[in-house]
Amino acid sequence: MNPQPKCVIVTGRPGAGKSTLAAKLGRELWMPVVSRDEIKEGYVNTFGVKHDQLPPQTNGLVSDFFFRIVAQYLANQISIVIEAAFQHRVWANHITQIERLSRPMFIVCDVPGDVAASRHLQRGLNDCNREFYHGDKRVEIYKSSGVIAPADDYQAPDFALPTLQVATGDGYAPDVKEIVRFIRDG
Repeated sequence: MNPQPKCVIVTGRPGAGKSTLAAKLGRELWMPVVSRDEIKEGYVNTFGVKHDQLPPQTNGLVSDFFFRIVAQYLANQISIVIEAAFQHRVWANHITQIERLSRPMFIVCDVPGDVAASRHLQRGLNDCNREFYHGDKRVEIYKSSGVIAPADDYQAPDFALPTLQVATGDGYAPDVKEIVRFIRDG
């Protein structure tokens, strides 16, 4: 028997609720969760300097490592939930390998841009370490101008793979049980 693992890809714009949903799915499905942001936080901790003080290639190095870790899990037949705010073009560079190693499916967290921007700002206001670890300027802009910076344009992944859009504005629609059913049936 040579079963292929599942790779549940939770993505969406910053502030869309990816990390929260990925953690819930990991618990519900009994799968490890690999988070690109958590890897970046570990990298920042190694150097002990603000994200903005790291070499310019930091995000690329961290993203490449994220995909190497994902490949290791999948090559060893371990089903996983992965979470990152990558846009279509970034997923496109790696989806062929993920498809070769697993049965991938996308869970795209969808929330209006203004809600995402507000959540992203609130996360930074609630945790002063956020800017240190992620170089997010949204809090700085807000404190200096009182304006919430608009959400970046986000191009969701669009592949011929099982994909479920999940509205994350107020809870989840479809709900977590339905999302889990989609994943288990996939």
